[in-house]
Formats: sequence, structure tokens, C-alpha cells
Amino acid sequence: MSTEADPAAAGEIAASLQTFAARALVYNLLASEALGLAPADLVCMCLLQLHGPATPGWLAERTGLSTGAVTGVVDRLERAGYATRARDPRDRRRVIVGPDLERFDRDLQRHAPTPSPAALEFLREYPDAQLRAVRRFAADLAAGSAPTA
Repeated sequence: MSTEADPAAAGEIAASLQTFAARALVYNLLASEALGLAPADLVCMCLLQLHGPATPGWLAERTGLSTGAVTGVVDRLERAGYATRARDPRDRRRVIVGPDLERFDRDLQRHAPTPSPAALEFLREYPDAQLRAVRRFAADLAAGSAPTA
């Protein structure tokens, strides 16, 4: 039994991923416009949504943006009511950016285009064995997709 991937299947998966990525990019551009944010603001807000409060330096590392650009992002998120700055209780020289996820989610549902390409309800139809394979694939994809500066 061969363990090598079928090139045709791998090509179909790559094409499907490119289609999904294009749909996600268009959705994010439309959503950021609907919320009055820059696309980079939405990316940072999504990172805060996934990982919780973070320093501006961490956001810069994760996005590849300069620290100065991240300052502008946090300013805009703060003005929109989606994030707050607070002093790090362990190091008062550092700032922690905290997301207001309830407000962000409410405004996204209210103003962003629907449906989101990231709505993955169809996964409920997959048996456990397939979900394990999808989970591994998604984790591998996420681990290898970090931007390099």
C-alpha cells in the first residue's frame, strides 16, 4: 500500500484551498470596509479573537507589520470600540491590547457580508475519522502559514 499522495488529489486540494483563500480575502476586504476598518485592522482583531489579549509587539511579529503600523491599527480598533489598551500588570512599561469580542462579533454579524467562507457547519456531517484527518491537515496548514518578515 503506497503512502504517497495522489498528485491529482493533491492538485485538487490545492485548487480548493486557493479558491477558499480568495473567498476569504474578498470577504475580509468587504467586512473591513463595512466596519470602517483597514484590512490589517481586521487581521489583528482576528488574532486577538483567536489568542486573546496581546502586546502590540506580538501583533507585529504575527502579522509582519512594523510596530509603528500596529500602533495605528490599535488606535483604529480602540476608536471603533473593538479593543482597549491596558498596562501589563507584570511589566508596567508594556501595553496589553484587549479585544471586546462581544461588540466585534455583534458588529460583524450586523454589517459584514454573509455568509462567511469560514462558516464550517458542513463539518458536522463528517465522521470522527475524517474529522481527525481534517484537524491534522488544518493544524499542519496553520503551523506552516506564518508570515516571514
